[in-house]
Amino acid sequence: MAPEPRMDPRLARRLAEKQALLEARRPLSDATLRQLHADLQVRLTFHSNAIEGNTLTLRETQLVIEHGLTVGGHALHEHLEATNHAAAYRYVQALVNTATPLTLEVVRELHRLVTDRLLDEAGQWRHGAVSIRGSLLQPPPAREVPALMAQWLAWLDADGQQYDLITRATLAHHGFLAVHPFRDGNGRTGRLVLNLLLMRGGAPPALLLQEWRLGYLAALAQADRGRCGPLLNLVGRAVESGLDLYLEACDATPDETWLPLSTLAATSPYSAEYLALLIRKGRLEGSKRGGRWHSTPAALARYHDDLTHGRIPRGRPPGRTTRDAPSEA
Repeated sequence: MAPEPRMDPRLARRLAEKQALLEARRPLSDATLRQLHADLQVRLTFHSNAIEGNTLTLRETQLVIEHGLTVGGHALHEHLEATNHAAAYRYVQALVNTATPLTLEVVRELHRLVTDRLLDEAGQWRHGAVSIRGSLLQPPPAREVPALMAQWLAWLDADGQQYDLITRATLAHHGFLAVHPFRDGNGRTGRLVLNLLLMRGGAPPALLLQEWRLGYLAALAQADRGRCGPLLNLVGRAVESGLDLYLEACDATPDETWLPLSTLAATSPYSAEYLALLIRKGRLEGSKRGGRWHSTPAALARYHDDLTHGRIPRGRPPGRTTRDAPSEA
């Protein structure tokens, strides 16, 4: 029997603290919400499409979505992937705002929006065999898809309720991708469904970054073998990224408290490379700004305090060995 997935306790604690900060600031102003959703529409579109191989940059994605521009050097399908995903995200927002329940019709509509003008079978369950790129898992035969998706939805409404929100959404995300119900577009649709579940539960959307792609695929492969902990931690980190965006938008986390890792490293026993590794492992709170990782003195102090009092296992000792630790960027 597969072990129950457990999130890293440090990550879980940070999520609870940040969610509490956000709840204390609700209701957010209309201006703040407009800013957030405009930002998230672009960010989620860019990262989700980039995970699937789209080569538009973040800025180019913004130009396509917000200004309807065509960017030279990119195929038409990449522009359509951007506008389609943005439309699907707006649909997710509408579902959350109207408290519309998740149904299989909603799932198919999300897929139709994502693959509009890109796939003849947009919004339809697949009719043939498919493979999952980068995975050894073989999805079930097409004839089983309708029944399996009905079981997937029933699990969400029944047995899935025993789990906390992020765990339930993570397990549902893996279950959806394991069925692979559509001929194409499963990843983008699956991440939109993941965020619909999170947002309906009061959490921000999970911002799965394109630079996490290899770790994301590896975590999904481990989940295929019954070990969902790595995927839960990755989704937890993505939710933390979403929380950071929300908190920054309402000034609950002042920008001046965030420092580049090189600045933090100058007054700590850890190198900037090692601090970046701790952030990527979910052990240290971090936020990417302008393409560079940042953290706060308070976050580093909490990490060091946990280490000193034995609340977390000690890795490489501080000092020269940490400064020589290789980067995993």
